[in-house]
Amino acid sequence: MRTGFLIAAGLALTTPMVPTGAQDRNVPEAEAPTSKADESGRTGTGVDTDFVGHYYLSGVMETGSEMLLRRNGTFEWYISVGALDQFAHGTWRRDGAEIVLSADRPVRDRPLFAYLDTQPWSALAEQERLARDRATAEDAVEARCPFLVDSVATTEPVVETVEAPGSQVQVPQSERDAAADAALAAAEEARARMEEAASRILSAGTPVADDAAQEARQVTLAWHEARDRAERTASAAGGSRPDLPDPVLPDICRMPEPVAVDEQSPDQWQGGLAVLVIDPKSGNDARGVRVALRFADGRESEVTTAGEGLTLVPEGPSADLVSATLSAPYVPGRDIDVPVPPVRSGVVRFSIDIEQIMDPPFERMTLRIDGDALLPDELGRGRYTR
Repeated sequence: MRTGFLIAAGLALTTPMVPTGAQDRNVPEAEAPTSKADESGRTGTGVDTDFVGHYYLSGVMETGSEMLLRRNGTFEWYISVGALDQFAHGTWRRDGAEIVLSADRPVRDRPLFAYLDTQPWSALAEQERLARDRATAEDAVEARCPFLVDSVATTEPVVETVEAPGSQVQVPQSERDAAADAALAAAEEARARMEEAASRILSAGTPVADDAAQEARQVTLAWHEARDRAERTASAAGGSRPDLPDPVLPDICRMPEPVAVDEQSPDQWQGGLAVLVIDPKSGNDARGVRVALRFADGRESEVTTAGEGLTLVPEGPSADLVSATLSAPYVPGRDIDVPVPPVRSGVVRFSIDIEQIMDPPFERMTLRIDGDALLPDELGRGRYTR
């Protein structure tokens, strides 16, 4: 299971439920504290081995949480409340009738970013390129076809049944049906006017003159308004939604068909150069990271990571990429220059040390011992059980 969430001013991560604990559940006994346990099972470090295990929270609505207490006195903790996910790790001990968690603070004495490797062009990168190319093509269609205007809502209210208090006065059904028929006829006429104007105006070629573009916008908005009025009037009359297909426009207004990468074979991929920023320890990806690229011919370019922590270099580079400067607005002052082995194509991967960014949600948490369960005071009736 993977969950997405936002950190600070735009860092998007995708994180396993227990980010770093899963691989530690099989900690060798040699890593456990060497102090001898007393008869209660409590060691000299304050770790009570009776409470080692993987716990799950219950009793709190719309909240998921897990906790891993290890024999070596460390813990991993996770909670998800709505769209908010939080994590903590550190050390734990028993203190009388309580288990005490002490969260580690981030260590910020090492580089936040580093070069990982360069991998071959991937399906993810090619799909991003296809999406970018389609968006560019759609922008070009909209620029040359002024009839592609978003729909608008009519400002004229539709009169529905009106009853005065203590009376039976209402709009007769025959009048509502007549109003619906008239609105449908007006919408069909507006659609015909738009089709005629599109054929006439676009036959002269592009770019469209200003006065013709203004006419195009007017007939397009009139069509959207008439269709909206016809649909609402039909609803007020108790009828079904009228069949009003979009106007037929010249091919110059046709949007490109979407292409999915899984419909292609790798030898059809166009490829290119992409940048990916991830946390290799947890598998998290990071968005909103600015990457200033420098090429062997002195050219520079800047990109910002987006979905999946990926971004494409817009222009095909004419020289090898040789270095990059990585920065993030949510971690000011941590910019770093990173050398890159010369590369002109593929997916250049950089690492981000996310543990340096995420302050723990608590410094200390106490859980009352109730038999085999642990009760966190902060979560009401919540109970952690194995």
